Parts: sequence; structure tokens; C-alpha cells
Amino acid sequence: MLKYSKWLMRIAAIYMLIGALIGADMAGRSSYSMVAGHAHILVVGWLTLFAYGMFYYVFRDKLSMKRTAAMHFWTSLLGGGIMPLGMLMYYQMQNTATLLAFIIPASILLVAAVLFITLLFFDKKLFSST
Repeated sequence: MLKYSKWLMRIAAIYMLIGALIGADMAGRSSYSMVAGHAHILVVGWLTLFAYGMFYYVFRDKLSMKRTAAMHFWTSLLGGGIMPLGMLMYYQMQNTATLLAFIIPASILLVAAVLFITLLFFDKKLFSST
């Protein structure tokens, strides 16, 4: 679980930097055309992946649903790693390919959210005192 935490937080840090650079660029040019992509990079790419990384760090010895955790990790990386970039591409070139570049990863991210909720509610060892 520690490797999940490490990679989720590292990728979150990359998205934090990307989001900060896009925000600074928008402010410098007084052009806010990429504000939706900027917000999604920060919320999905940075905050969500960082929160998942912290979860795997804090509960690294308590998780018993290892397969569900692995599926959650990979779907989070896939969806959270691609969806914000796909959204930025869509705002630059609105066509079917770029639309799919953020709708498909967003659907994968929804699966990741369901897997995370499954871990929280159904992993009996997670919140046990032993």
C-alpha cells in the first residue's frame, strides 16, 4: 500500500504544479478560457489523488481488500491522470476525439470512486481496533 501512496502523491504534486502554472498563465494574460480545465486539474489531479494517497498511507497496514485497493489505485491513476488533460485538450479543439479524451477517463474515475467507497464501507479490518 505504501507504493500506492507514494505514486498517488507524486502524481498529485505534478498536477499541483501544472495547475499553478496554468493559473499563473491565465492571470498574467487576463484570459480565463481554461478555467474549467484548470479547476479540474487542481480538484481531480491534485486534491483527489493526494487524498487517495494519504488514505493509503494512513491505512496501509489495515486494508484487507487488496484486490479492490489495487483496482482503485489503477483506475484512479488512469482516470485522474488523463481526464483533466483531456478536458484541457477539449477546450482547445472541440471535436469527438478530444470529447472522448475526457469523457472516457471521467467514467473510469467514477469507477474509482465506487471502488473507494467499497473500501470504506466493506473492508471490515479498515476501522477495527486490532
